[in-house]
Amino acid sequence: MEMNGASYDAHPDVGGLIRRVWRESLEDRVLGRAAELSYYFLLALFPLLIVLTSVIGFFPGAREGLLSAVVRVAPQDAMKLVQGFLDDIVNHRSGGVLSLGLILSLWSASSGVASLMDALNAAYDARETRPFWKHRLIAIGLTVAMALLVMGGALLIIIGHRVGPWLERALQTSPLGALGLTVLGYVIGFLLLLAGIAMLYYFGPNIKRGTRPIKAGALFASIGTVFGSLLFSFYLRLVPGASATYGSLGAVVTLMIWLYLMGLMLLVGGEINSEMSGDA
Repeated sequence: MEMNGASYDAHPDVGGLIRRVWRESLEDRVLGRAAELSYYFLLALFPLLIVLTSVIGFFPGAREGLLSAVVRVAPQDAMKLVQGFLDDIVNHRSGGVLSLGLILSLWSASSGVASLMDALNAAYDARETRPFWKHRLIAIGLTVAMALLVMGGALLIIIGHRVGPWLERALQTSPLGALGLTVLGYVIGFLLLLAGIAMLYYFGPNIKRGTRPIKAGALFASIGTVFGSLLFSFYLRLVPGASATYGSLGAVVTLMIWLYLMGLMLLVGGEINSEMSGDA
């Protein structure tokens, strides 16, 4: 994008970039679109969990690894709701879940990604010209890719939990070595998150690939997702829980606020990518 006829140089002013991102975020109704995304994410979350638990349920301990990966950043009230849902799915699992039910769940889960793609089009000032079937196939492909990354992270957590104690016994490593494995697990989890968000920015919006940067926005969205979730969880520990205001709906409200923060970080990251491209 050009400002007053001047194009951006290779090293844009950080202050100017922040002002442009702020202005474009207001013009593109990022706060409102993030609220819309939180609704679609909520509808897509549980079908996605059905897909994940149906597939990784064949691996011993994989469900616990999945919960361990999410509990690191998700608010406690939201995790209670998610864990209760997973327990119900596992206890009432049937063969149909892996056939037609799995396909329908995947279709429903991709709706959240499809709505994010539309929101990213607004961030990039791009019109959606792809036919419906192509748009939906891309959304399904991104959903499957994100699911694979989540499953990979869960399996890595399982391996880390089993390899760590084994190495400590076999090699007589110090507790510092176990701490190193824990830190490595966090780093790998962050890299998987970064890769997933980068894929969303690369394939999601209807733009010419390879002409727009995605690294800065993906890095911002990844860091914002992690630290935003941690700060939100810390905030919930300091103030009365949402249950005090909303009663039994408190967990749902907490989950929606968390999803809202996730959507907001993703949209602001898209705005950063768009402004850094210099020709949005």
